[in-house]
Amino acid sequence: MMDIAEIRKKAQRDRRQEGAAPAAELRREPRQEPDRLVAGATSAPTAPELQELSDDVFAPDDGALPVPVFAPAAAPSVLDPLALILQGRRAALVEDLVSDTETESARETEAYLEVLCFRVADETYGIDIMELKEIIKPRETTEVPHAPPFVAGVLSLRGIIIPVFILRERLGLAEAVARGKERIVVVKHGEGLCGLLVDEVTQVVKVPAATIEHPPAVLDGMDREFVNGIGRHDGGIIILLQLEKVLDSALM
Repeated sequence: MMDIAEIRKKAQRDRRQEGAAPAAELRREPRQEPDRLVAGATSAPTAPELQELSDDVFAPDDGALPVPVFAPAAAPSVLDPLALILQGRRAALVEDLVSDTETESARETEAYLEVLCFRVADETYGIDIMELKEIIKPRETTEVPHAPPFVAGVLSLRGIIIPVFILRERLGLAEAVARGKERIVVVKHGEGLCGLLVDEVTQVVKVPAATIEHPPAVLDGMDREFVNGIGRHDGGIIILLQLEKVLDSALM
């Protein structure tokens, strides 16, 4: 027969053994940190590794969402000094090209003389287009007493009285047969206007300034004063008139 004291000791041992198992099951083994967090690591973890570590190490036991770990923001881009220099050079090159184009255009304008060509008798004459005001058909003129024979008279052009010179008479050329192509070339003269009666207006041409020659030596006196130069176009000769002298009625 067992002693009561022994029975009690055996019961206490059985209860302690029964309670030890649940306690061991409730105890959690300590979490092992990944090798990447071991002290003395030489390389810094990358962004994906940091995210993985945050999920592993900082995940709470209560099921809450893990603490997010963000990768560092990218550094702002820095302008390349060489690119800036090249950009400035390209802009300067464009400006130089535009400047060269404008200069070349100005040179072309200066290198040519625009001439209004007209026929008187059998010769071709011309004047600088900048001296031209307009071209009109012949109309009736009013004679001026004691006027030179080369002055046909005066007419009213939009309220302005202008004298009309018969250019054939003024240049001492032979009389020509009227063909119905006659025109009055209105030109600037001082502060006023004058008209030149010509046999026909032909065209406007560009004469290279370098090709304009001085009046030939065979011309003497008044004839030489009337001629400003000799130009060439399409193999033909254009006699450029000195209007200031032609329109000076004091020169006879």
